[in-house]
Amino acid sequence: MKISQPPILATRLLERLAPGPHGDALTGDLIEQYREGRSKSWYWRQALLGIVICLVKDRTLGGFAVLGSLFVLLLITVSVGRHPASLGTGLFITDFLFLSAYAAFSIWGWQQRRPQVRDALISGAQVGMILGLTLISSHAIEWFGLDRNKIALVARGAGSTLLMLGVLGAAGSAAWQRTKSLSLGVVAGLWCGSLATMALLSFALTLNIVFEAHSVAWLREAFLASGMQDSGAFLVRNALESASEILIRLPVAGLVLSFVGACASAHIMPRSRSVLLLSAWGMLFAFVAGVISLWHADSLPRAARPPFVMAGVLATGLALCTAHPIWSSFSRRRREAQSELRGR
Repeated sequence: MKISQPPILATRLLERLAPGPHGDALTGDLIEQYREGRSKSWYWRQALLGIVICLVKDRTLGGFAVLGSLFVLLLITVSVGRHPASLGTGLFITDFLFLSAYAAFSIWGWQQRRPQVRDALISGAQVGMILGLTLISSHAIEWFGLDRNKIALVARGAGSTLLMLGVLGAAGSAAWQRTKSLSLGVVAGLWCGSLATMALLSFALTLNIVFEAHSVAWLREAFLASGMQDSGAFLVRNALESASEILIRLPVAGLVLSFVGACASAHIMPRSRSVLLLSAWGMLFAFVAGVISLWHADSLPRAARPPFVMAGVLATGLALCTAHPIWSSFSRRRREAQSELRGR
């Protein structure tokens, strides 16, 4: 008796896009039910539904990272196709290469099955969602012109920057606490930055395409100063340039800050309560000193700002990278104390 074989393409997609134990079990169940008399259309529906469910349940967000890289690449291609005059500076090729690297890294993370690596990726994904939402909110506030006064402008810029510093450090710290590995702490920071970057670029490029007239008006002064004739091409070129900067800066920031956060966690977590208290006060002092330095830099001429800006960012960055290890250590000790009281 000839055994009925399910649609090969649907099975291959299910195996590729829903890997791991859950995907294997689902594939086996669908094949068994198909051989019992289910139709090809039913098999396709269930396979596609299974892929979507596996993507949603994947706590590393690997599938969404891959789709995000491809979606950003599609948006950039569509933008350049609508305004070919934006080509000529090499920015499109640069962004294409960067996005290809992001896609390769996303595929690598998506296919990982080692428990420790997945723990690191999950830590990066959790804080990556927070960072992505923060960057999207900051861009939306700027794009809709809600930061016209100086206080709102400083609050938006400084708030998103400081939160980014703390979140990337927390990714490395949380990953080290799960895996006890500095290298996996760095992987978590890179994963966090990658997810946040794809979220921000997807949002920003979609706005530029859907609301092109508003985006052109938003950049009108810069367009007039550029000497270009096509405002749409200037908008796309500006987007390509901004994308290049973000695609470089966030991974570098993720690498450095997650390593600092992982090192801080490895150093602080085993220490005594007195060392924790001293570290907490030191963190607070460094943060306040960094904020004062940044505030002072804002009152200086532009040429005199760099030393104070660098000192402020360094101090606040180090302080925020130690915030998660200190908070985690105090929380763990409090839980241990409560457990001891219950035991008595």
